[in-house]
Amino acid sequence: MQIVVLDDFELGSENLGRLAAHGEVSVYEGLPADDDELVARADGAEVALCCWTRVGSAALERLPRLRMISLAATGTDTVDVGAAARRGVVVCRVPAYATNAVAELTLGLMLAVARKIATADRSFRETRAEDWRPFVGRELYGGTLGVVGTGLIGRRVARLGHCLGMRILAYDVCRSDELVEELDATYVPLNRLFAHSDVVTLHAPLTAETEHMVDAPLLARMPRHAILINAARAGLVQQADLYEALRSGSIAGAGLDVLDMDCPSAAGILALDNVVVTPHIGFNTGEASATLAAICTDNAVRFLEGRPRNVAGPDV
Repeated sequence: MQIVVLDDFELGSENLGRLAAHGEVSVYEGLPADDDELVARADGAEVALCCWTRVGSAALERLPRLRMISLAATGTDTVDVGAAARRGVVVCRVPAYATNAVAELTLGLMLAVARKIATADRSFRETRAEDWRPFVGRELYGGTLGVVGTGLIGRRVARLGHCLGMRILAYDVCRSDELVEELDATYVPLNRLFAHSDVVTLHAPLTAETEHMVDAPLLARMPRHAILINAARAGLVQQADLYEALRSGSIAGAGLDVLDMDCPSAAGILALDNVVVTPHIGFNTGEASATLAAICTDNAVRFLEGRPRNVAGPDV
C-alpha cells in the first residue's frame, strides 16, 4: 500500500505514524508545479492526502491506482469530485474543523475595517504623531449584520455579532430555525440583505450557483457606509466590481481573507486604504490545525479499514 502526502500540510509525527501502520508513506513539500509533477508524486499511490493541490480530471486519468483522496479542507473546490466519482475515487473532506477560528477572524476583520485599525497602525508607525482625526470609525453596536450562508461558521458569526448588539439578517437556501429562535434573525432575499445591512459577511460555499454572486448590481444596493467581509472564497465575489465599489467610495470598505491574485483588480485592491487584507489565515490557529490534521488522517485510515466517512459528493 502506497500513501502520499502531496503538499505542504503538517500532519505531525503521531498522524504520520497512524498512516505508516497501513503502508509506505511519502511526504512532499510545496505545491506540485503542474499536473506532471502531481502525477509523479502520486504515481502508484492508492491514497493521497492534500490541502492546496488542485486535482483535476486530466491528472486523475493518469493515476489509475488511486482509490482515495483525503482533503485537508472543508470545501472540495480544489478537486474535480465528479471526475473522481466516475473513476471510483472516493474523496473525503474535513467538516467543521475551523468554525471558531474563521468566525473570530471575521469579527476581527469587521472591527479592523470599521475602526480603521490597519491604516491607523501604519500611520502611527510612520509618523509617530498621535493624530486621531483621520481615523473616524463606525460602531457596530446597533447596526445590522447581514450573514450570507448560515452553516456552522455563518451561525457562529451571527452569534458574535448579536453579542455586540447587532441585528441579524440572514440569507441561505436552507433556513436555520435555531438562528431565528435564538437570535431573532430574519431571513430575507439576497438583494434586501445587501440593501439593509451595515456589514455583509460571506460564508457560502463556492459552487456554480454562488460563483461571482456578489457583483456590481448587488454591491450598488449597499449603503455607502457599509462594509463587505469575505473570509470564505474569493470566487464568491466579482473582484473587479468590488474594486470599483471600493475605489469610488460607493461602499466604505472591505475585509478580505481571500483574494484572487490572478485577477488584474488584485493590485488595485491592495493599494486601497479602505481594505484590510489577510493571506487566507481564517483557519490558521493551532487548535484548528491540530483538528484538521487528525480528521484528515482519520478519514484516510477509516477508508483503508473499510469504514469511510466524511465522503464528499459532486455537489459538496
